[in-house]
Amino acid sequence: MNKDLFITLLAIIGWGLVAFALMSRKKLEISLALAQQKAEEASTLDLQLKEKEKEILTLLLQQKSSEERQQAMEIAEQHFKLLFQSLSSQALEHNNKQFLSVAETEIAKWRISAQSDLDKRKHSVEEMLVPFKETLIKLDLEMRKYENERKSEREVFKEQVRALTDSEKQLKTETANLVQVLKNPQSRGRWGEMQLKRIVELAGMLNYCDFYEQKYKATEEASIRPDLLIRLPGGKQIVIDAKVPLEAYLEAMYNPDEKIKEAKFRDHARHIRAHVNALSKKSYWEHFQPAPEFVILFLPAEAFFSAALEYDPSLIEVGAEQGIIIATPTTLIALLRTVFYGWRQENLSKQSEKVRELGQELYKRLLDMTGHWSKMGKSLAQAVESYNKAVGSLETRVLVTARKFKDLQLLSEEVDLEPLSEIDKKPRDLQIAELVAPLHKDKGS
Repeated sequence: MNKDLFITLLAIIGWGLVAFALMSRKKLEISLALAQQKAEEASTLDLQLKEKEKEILTLLLQQKSSEERQQAMEIAEQHFKLLFQSLSSQALEHNNKQFLSVAETEIAKWRISAQSDLDKRKHSVEEMLVPFKETLIKLDLEMRKYENERKSEREVFKEQVRALTDSEKQLKTETANLVQVLKNPQSRGRWGEMQLKRIVELAGMLNYCDFYEQKYKATEEASIRPDLLIRLPGGKQIVIDAKVPLEAYLEAMYNPDEKIKEAKFRDHARHIRAHVNALSKKSYWEHFQPAPEFVILFLPAEAFFSAALEYDPSLIEVGAEQGIIIATPTTLIALLRTVFYGWRQENLSKQSEKVRELGQELYKRLLDMTGHWSKMGKSLAQAVESYNKAVGSLETRVLVTARKFKDLQLLSEEVDLEPLSEIDKKPRDLQIAELVAPLHKDKGS
């Protein structure tokens, strides 16, 4: 059994070896065929390689020849480049010198022309700027002047403020003193008169106003004393009375009790009304003729009148009905300025009359002088006529004989009689009709 198996195994191995040998031979044949094919391909490739080597050799020879030509061309190019650079640099240098020379010449000409044009433009601009320069100088001077004036005005303003402050302090002191003074009736009257005179001075009416301090005029009822007479153009006059009761007003002003103050203000208004009635009864206009039928009652402060009107608004109407015009400093100044204007017109009228009289006198004297001139002209005409007759007589009767001495050579050659000529002009007649007419009238008469 084992022997058969062994034989079988040997047979199988033998058959395997045979199969393997057959297969190896077949593979070998295939490999030989492939190797032969590869050898043929290698031979073909070797031939192709040799041909390529020949081509490469040919190309190398051609390349070498081309490189030599290229090198020769580069050398020639370098040579020509150097030659061109040399020639171009020489030409450029020559051209540059020539260009620079021409350019310098042209630039010099342009510079001269430009300088001339610039000078002209500069001169023209300077001429154009002269008015502006003068204006700026004037403006600068004005600004400096304004600045100096402003500084000066500022100093003046400071001084005025300082003076105003001092005046206010002084005014407070004087007001307190004035209150004490006004408590005295005589001092109060004197203060009213001073205020009245000050207003007359402000209105410029001192030359046309008469103050009466101690002048009384006795009447059947009582003695009257005006404080001021205002002279009007035409010889008339206006009477002003400044004696006003102010005790109640002063007591009201410095009384802390409001009820008492109001009562005192009412008393002040009542005192003003009573004074208006009393002043109306005096009839100043009847005793100071010619005068309009009214009298001015002067209150020396606006506050005196406003306080009275507050408690008696009918004061103005009551006074006007009785011929009493109540005036304060403001209204009195307006009245006095109106009168001053009337006096100025009156003076202008008088001056115009004097001018008219002077004109008439001048015209009369001018007529007299014209008569003298006319007579002098006639005398000149007669003198010219007599002169011409004398010249004619001298020429025809005397000089003819005198010249014969020269013909007889009895006189020196240097001595000769100068010829005399007649005057053919006559005095000009007066042509002014206004002046000639009276002369003809006098001549006819």
